[in-house]
Amino acid sequence: MIYSSVYSNLLEQYMVGKRKALSSSYFKKVEIALTSFDAYCEKTGLTVKTLTESTINDWLSGQSNKNSYCQSLYKTAIRQFAIYLLDNGIKAHVPPCRVTSAQQKETSGFNSCLAGFIEGLVESKRSRGFKYGPYNEQCILKRFDEFCIREGLAGDTLPRWIVEKWSERTVGEGAKSRSNRIVVIRQLALYMIAMGGNAYVAEAAPVPHDPFPYVPDEGEMSALLAEIDAQKYKTPWTRLTVPVMVRLLLASGLRISEACLLKTGCIDFKEDGYCSIDIIDAKGHRDRRIFLAGDILILLKAYDRKISNMLPEREWFFPGDYRPLSEHVSPGTVRERFRLARDIVYDVYTKRMPTIHSLRHAYIIWTIRRWREEKLNVNEMLPYLSKHLGHSSIQETYTYYDHYSQDYDHISKDKQHYEAIVPEVHYDN
Repeated sequence: MIYSSVYSNLLEQYMVGKRKALSSSYFKKVEIALTSFDAYCEKTGLTVKTLTESTINDWLSGQSNKNSYCQSLYKTAIRQFAIYLLDNGIKAHVPPCRVTSAQQKETSGFNSCLAGFIEGLVESKRSRGFKYGPYNEQCILKRFDEFCIREGLAGDTLPRWIVEKWSERTVGEGAKSRSNRIVVIRQLALYMIAMGGNAYVAEAAPVPHDPFPYVPDEGEMSALLAEIDAQKYKTPWTRLTVPVMVRLLLASGLRISEACLLKTGCIDFKEDGYCSIDIIDAKGHRDRRIFLAGDILILLKAYDRKISNMLPEREWFFPGDYRPLSEHVSPGTVRERFRLARDIVYDVYTKRMPTIHSLRHAYIIWTIRRWREEKLNVNEMLPYLSKHLGHSSIQETYTYYDHYSQDYDHISKDKQHYEAIVPEVHYDN
């Protein structure tokens, strides 16, 4: 594809990377979307590479005649390209991710003497693709804003005394919650300094390591799946959605958010016995493509056929309960269904029980154990597993297995071989 706008070279470089990362069908859709954007920029005579919010909104408004799936795809395409521009040192507005109606509710404005810096931090983080919504970081910043007013803070600086008082543990507060509060204000302080302000940067509060999640064995998983299948569901499509999604999590190692956000166009069933799944805008704003085959492929095909007969125009691969044509099943729904099954399978007095995220850990452990049983070189296979899981490094993948597997003797041997190939990095002062 030949581009002709001010972004032509950047688009060509960007699409070369996307061709390798996406399935051919989804790549063509992204290519069509960005070709439309390129034509719009040329038509409007855009001469500067800075990508403004008005440019994006004006282009997206011209796609209003398309269906909801295409509009969402176009927005995702330009959002990913905007992040690419930022990573290459070019100013760009990053459209926010799709959020639920509950997340769209904004917390009321900031009113303390640091309101300008706080609002600037929120805008800066969102422009980079972070949520900073009313139920996470923005909520903490709102509490800090009110805290500053109560403490009578004046001026446009962030002094040490206010940070230390804010950092004190409150009654009934856990170590992780306190650490989250401190981290957000550290980010505010660093932002203020970057903007030329004066601020005290607190040290991060240490958080005790969480106990290793319990990983179920094959027998326990069979019992859990049987209980999930036997549950009563509100709608006929949810009766299919939840059991299939749980099996997909176990067979693929996907994060639950990644599975919930799968759109129908992201799964491509091939004729030669496998399917590709495009994971778009996952953790760290990374896209990736995974491949599945075997029993899970047969199950997904049968599921897609049945759901398509019920909801032929659905947008999401796993539709929600109440608005199945436009909303996906929520992670909370799947977690609750898994919890109900778990409470039946496990004794109420058992201290260690799996969570829905334990299925990801189980996938990692079972995969590496299978490789070892098949006499495959685990060290050579680890990069492929890391790519499949969407990890930022191979070490992160190995750490999962190192922590969660119960077969410690084999881990130690594997770890010695692994460290011989990838030695530890030592930093000099």
